[in-house]
Amino acid sequence: MPVHVLLRAIFLLAILSNSGCAASQDSESNHATSSADNTLSEDEITVVSYEESEYKDPLMGFNRAMFAFNDFSYRYVLIPVAKTYNYIAPQPVRTGVSNVFANIKAPIHIINHLLQWEPSKAGTTTARFLINTTVGIAGIFDPASAWFDLQKNETGFSDTLADYGSGYGSYLVLPFIGPSDLRSGTGVVADYFLNPIPYITEQPDTTLIMAADAAQGFAPKAESYETLRAKSDDPYLFFRNMYLQGLLRDQQFKTDEAKANTTEK
Repeated sequence: MPVHVLLRAIFLLAILSNSGCAASQDSESNHATSSADNTLSEDEITVVSYEESEYKDPLMGFNRAMFAFNDFSYRYVLIPVAKTYNYIAPQPVRTGVSNVFANIKAPIHIINHLLQWEPSKAGTTTARFLINTTVGIAGIFDPASAWFDLQKNETGFSDTLADYGSGYGSYLVLPFIGPSDLRSGTGVVADYFLNPIPYITEQPDTTLIMAADAAQGFAPKAESYETLRAKSDDPYLFFRNMYLQGLLRDQQFKTDEAKANTTEK
């Protein structure tokens, strides 16, 4: 697609998303995500009280097969690629690449903020997108944060579902993505259709760009995955339990926060 057409479409989307809402400079905490990072170090894992029966894993047969596929892909494809990328690309380059992919996916966050009735955050994200796309040279740099104190407010359709009261459902392992759940899996599919990349590129470029995005996102976690896997007797159960403990931790945090807000009132 010609660049001028792409920029025109992006500009139109930004105007529509920003209509009726002023850009806010609040540095609010990011919306709590339903997905826990499956590569945290052991001292970062927050363990909450739980009963084993609370763990929903009726799809264990499928999940174990998918975990085995992912594990093979990680160890023999993604991790070597990630280590090579970390070795040959200096940190400023990796940061710039990450910024570009994060910036181009801004419409995902804008639309979901609007669906969650958060026009202020949608306005802030729109302002960030316009500033970083122009002044930040296609998103390589982040002047929106550095110069205007417009902080990231990332969210997705999984958060939108949670905002409307949807539970996380059964535990689910997704190809390449890893530990997830039915709500988050639905969010991944919905967010794909809100991602501008498939609409502004053509195959096979689309697949290559999406793969590059996944690889650069996985790169910082590559060594952590290897370390945690080596320390676990049953890697499937280890990563499953860590993910589900993260969900319970987030739920407990939201409950405590709600109680605190009620007490203050």
